[in-house]
Amino acid sequence: MALQALLAKLQASGIQLRKSDGALAVSGGRGALDQSLVSELRVHKAALLDMIQGEGWWSPPPIRPEMLTLVELNQAEIERIVAAVPGGARNVQDVYPLAPLQEGIFFHHLLATEGDPYLQGSLSRFDGRASLDAYLGAMQAVIDRHDVLRTAVVWEGLPEPVQVVWREARLGVEEVELDPTGGDAATRLWARFGPRSHRLDVRRAPMMRVHFARDGEGDGWVMLWQQHHLIGDHVSSDVFREEIRAHLRGRADELPAPLPFRNYVAQARLGVSRAEHEAYFRELLGDVDEPTAPFG
Repeated sequence: MALQALLAKLQASGIQLRKSDGALAVSGGRGALDQSLVSELRVHKAALLDMIQGEGWWSPPPIRPEMLTLVELNQAEIERIVAAVPGGARNVQDVYPLAPLQEGIFFHHLLATEGDPYLQGSLSRFDGRASLDAYLGAMQAVIDRHDVLRTAVVWEGLPEPVQVVWREARLGVEEVELDPTGGDAATRLWARFGPRSHRLDVRRAPMMRVHFARDGEGDGWVMLWQQHHLIGDHVSSDVFREEIRAHLRGRADELPAPLPFRNYVAQARLGVSRAEHEAYFRELLGDVDEPTAPFG
């Protein structure tokens, strides 16, 4: 068993370690220590003793720097990330950097002072509350399937922005009370929560939300669904809706296995070096000496 796997098992089992006259003292609940675990503790004894600091009992941190294969973070930075996730380390599935395209989108997100240029939105109408609730349940089921939909961005106090995949991320849903005689509900929802004036906290997963309201005085409902472009585009939004329909039709078991988004990040970050990207664009744009915005 690798050291990282051993640390994860110790953490999950609630086992604590301590130095005692150069030996390794172990404390855990009844049944937590089986013979295979004792053997692994002996194999990694020297490395474990090097990790233990202080006099009291030491609990292995659930996430260590060597466990993160796509980003370099020290233990203090990891703990800062974990502290920002509801449920702590047990709710952290993965941590990796932004892909290059995400870096550009995130830059413009931070640059905007009013609204968000990368907040997508769409409106839907439902003939009853039961239909709306079923649709929201299917949306959550799709979020549960895909790690990119359970992703948040953390950057404060870190050497670079990272995306953190939560194991569980509940869709933010808000019912809005509108005057039924005040005009079209969809138009008013968009005016209140549209991207020109509204922002989404990308530090929380999922990076999407729903606002809904009664559609007039009848039994209909209108729903505004918003998603940040950091986790989706037009194509992925179509896939999202297709999977929702599959859940509503009882055909979720026919959906293909989801692909880990970290694979795309690894390909984008490791396939070509940043220096090669910079050299390419310097050659391509190096002679541009004035803005090229349309209409001046």
